[in-house]
Amino acid sequence: MTRITLHVAVATMTTAPHLRALTPSAAAKLAAQAIGATLLMALVVAGAFLAAVASAARGLASMLAEFVRLATAMLSAVVLMVIVILVAVALLIHR
Repeated sequence: MTRITLHVAVATMTTAPHLRALTPSAAAKLAAQAIGATLLMALVVAGAFLAAVASAARGLASMLAEFVRLATAMLSAVVLMVIVILVAVALLIHR
């Protein structure tokens, strides 16, 4: 294991100066530009998707808030009816 690491380190150190002399070909430059354009499009699509998800989340939060408001109003009406019924039963029992 140690020998392999040593050989890889020596090979890397001896070839590193020679790699600087290589320049990318025209095909490699064209491929890099295409990848850059594709990445830009992917970022735009991801941004549009996140904006749509955020809009849907705001709509869902608004709908849930309205549902909670409605449930609160219904609960208060039910509690009021129960109180009225209890008072009416209490008045009928005491007669």
